[in-house]
Amino acid sequence: MSNQNTVVVGCKLPNGFVMQVGEAAHTIKGYNSSVIIGGHGITENVPADLWGAWLKENKDRDLVKNGFVFAHTDSRNTKSEAKEKAQTKSKTEPLSPLPKDELK
Repeated sequence: MSNQNTVVVGCKLPNGFVMQVGEAAHTIKGYNSSVIIGGHGITENVPADLWGAWLKENKDRDLVKNGFVFAHTDSRNTKSEAKEKAQTKSKTEPLSPLPKDELK
């Protein structure tokens, strides 16, 4: 859960990223974290004002425009959106090895 002053962020990048605006920063978890839903890392208790400022600065980046990072004030909504976007490809997914019979 989150309170009014925080948001819950979903992130489809493998290693997440550091969300930074000025001197304020918060580490956002990627899908290599321990809490994964629909291929998204889930980070709770992100300051809402930091999220808003970061989103304003980065609204035109592919990370935002393609929905690879998003936030809601309620963890249920963030988890729901992560599940809805489970099939969305970020092109950073792990490679699937070829079966041995297909190797040459």
